[in-house]
Amino acid sequence: MNRSRLERLRSVALLGGAAALCLACLGAAAWAADALAPAGTKATLSADYVYESAGKTQDSHALQQWRVKRIVSLTAQLAAQAPSALPQTQALDAGQLAELENKGNKAQAIATQMAPMMSDAHSIMLKCGEDEACLSREAQKMGAAMAGTPKMATALQAKKDAEQALRPAAPRYQAWRPTLQTGRYAIEETLHRAYADPICHKLPQQRCTRDEQRQGAGDLALPATAQNPGSAAGFSAVELDAAKSVLTLKLPVPLQPLAYTETITSDEPDATHDTRTPKGPQAKQMPFRAVVDGKLGQDKPLTVALKGGWRNQSGEQVHTVKGDAGAGGTLTVRWRFAVQ
Repeated sequence: MNRSRLERLRSVALLGGAAALCLACLGAAAWAADALAPAGTKATLSADYVYESAGKTQDSHALQQWRVKRIVSLTAQLAAQAPSALPQTQALDAGQLAELENKGNKAQAIATQMAPMMSDAHSIMLKCGEDEACLSREAQKMGAAMAGTPKMATALQAKKDAEQALRPAAPRYQAWRPTLQTGRYAIEETLHRAYADPICHKLPQQRCTRDEQRQGAGDLALPATAQNPGSAAGFSAVELDAAKSVLTLKLPVPLQPLAYTETITSDEPDATHDTRTPKGPQAKQMPFRAVVDGKLGQDKPLTVALKGGWRNQSGEQVHTVKGDAGAGGTLTVRWRFAVQ
């Protein structure tokens, strides 16, 4: 149906508006609150991860001493999405789900009310086809016949209900999506072991020693599939809830393992380990996982209360990471969100 036909029959075609009800309530509001940013506004979300572990264990048979420091600094460029009445990166709460269900029920009720009139409108379109004069004449006849009837009253009430239900809610949320991610890293680790073992009986004090050193630094690598930096934007996100005055953040994390060089020096006999200890520097990689309470940073978004204006927020968290020797330590996370 072209636009002129739709306009002539709009008084009896409220079902289309009712069917669009749920889409309207799920989509962005038609206007933005003063507190929210225009769509496309740029921002940055930076995150610094510092993992540190140092310690020493010793008994009559073995000595182990280690020092580990890994630093990853990332910056995600973000772009604001259109303000919306419902969240885009978070789950709906119980109240929002109930409201959507209520709107859906209203839409269904409006559709039921308008079903007889829609049937009449459909009959006119079948009768007239593309004949514009016929459509106009039959629509006028239909309107005259309905004047003052309960069917007309039902149609007018349905129109009023639809307009009220379709009225957009005030925008409450604003999501920010990544467009580019960059970063740097540094790794500095040492491990010294001295231990007694029958295989070490020919060595001084009948002890074997083993020293491991790991070093690496540089720009964070992009995935091999990335044709350009923009195609590796990462998975960070920010969403403002203006009603609750909170930010929910998914902090940027490295997209690729971190490259480093490992050098092991040892007087252990060749048969000490199932795999022979490599000689000289070895190129290796390690994943950097911001694991907190057993969950990756991406799996456990931060929700923080706003302090001052929402356009410039920052915070710090310190987490104890469980594990033996260098696998257990302290992870400090510092982040900042800044709207440009």
